[in-house]
Amino acid sequence: MKNYNKIARQAGMTLIELTVVLLVLIGLAGLMIPYVGGFVSKTHDATGADSLASLNSAIQRYDNQFLGSPSDFDSLMDTSLTAGGIYGYMMGGTGTNDYLKTVTIPGKALTDVGINSLMVMNGTTTDATFDATSATAAVSSGTDYKLAALSVKGSTCSMTADPMGCISNDADLSKILGRTVDTANNDYVVFGVGQSSGMIGKTIAEAPVHFAKTGAMSAANKYNRILAVYEIPVGNFQCMGGTAVTVQATTLADCVTNAALTNTAAGEMTVAGMWTDMAMNRKAKFITTAMPMMMLEGIGGALASHYSSVNN
Repeated sequence: MKNYNKIARQAGMTLIELTVVLLVLIGLAGLMIPYVGGFVSKTHDATGADSLASLNSAIQRYDNQFLGSPSDFDSLMDTSLTAGGIYGYMMGGTGTNDYLKTVTIPGKALTDVGINSLMVMNGTTTDATFDATSATAAVSSGTDYKLAALSVKGSTCSMTADPMGCISNDADLSKILGRTVDTANNDYVVFGVGQSSGMIGKTIAEAPVHFAKTGAMSAANKYNRILAVYEIPVGNFQCMGGTAVTVQATTLADCVTNAALTNTAAGEMTVAGMWTDMAMNRKAKFITTAMPMMMLEGIGGALASHYSSVNN
């Protein structure tokens, strides 16, 4: 009996042994935590870069297959496309020096490339990404619209005053997007690619979501859809009437009110017959995709982050 009790006592672990084992496990956990965080960051960067590239290809395939851009992008505008403001749940991007601004775009610049309707954003939603829109709004060729566009702040860019993604010049924006930009002659209008987009089920199965790294910026709290960036020429446009009268304009309203185009007796149109860049006959076009994070991230930036994290 005494021998049995002795063996039973020896089969267990002493308090000192348990303490040593726990200290070893805690030490190993401490060593692993930085690596786990690195794995999460690398997965995030790789997924973001892949989603940007996949959506970029899907929009281009839609354009080639259906000869135009899809309708029903998320407009990123609250309440109204003619009087609303930028969607309040955007992740950064809307402060004094942030990367979004409001621009006025003629509807014909959109309808000429196939965008005939847009989704109005739901400014009172409790789910900023998956319940982001409230209605569909038709886009008319005879109306000017307020839309969200990328903003280059120039010398007024102050990361101290407002650090959420201030873009100081065209070179910085070109690096982010992986495309050469010219903000003096173009507006870079952005739309969200949500589940209502006309391309869903045609060239891509589901609208991708960029999941933020922090809970405060999660899909429920901030808009995490990927953006489609369209280059739309500004200034030096031509409005052509029925008798080929051509005038320059900066908005569609300029065309409609121009005396040369409203002379119905001479056969001119009361609404612009064409909306292109007068110098080079350029029309609006899709150029790339981007993620609306605290700082704007496009294909160029996402790939750079991905390869940098792989090398570290």
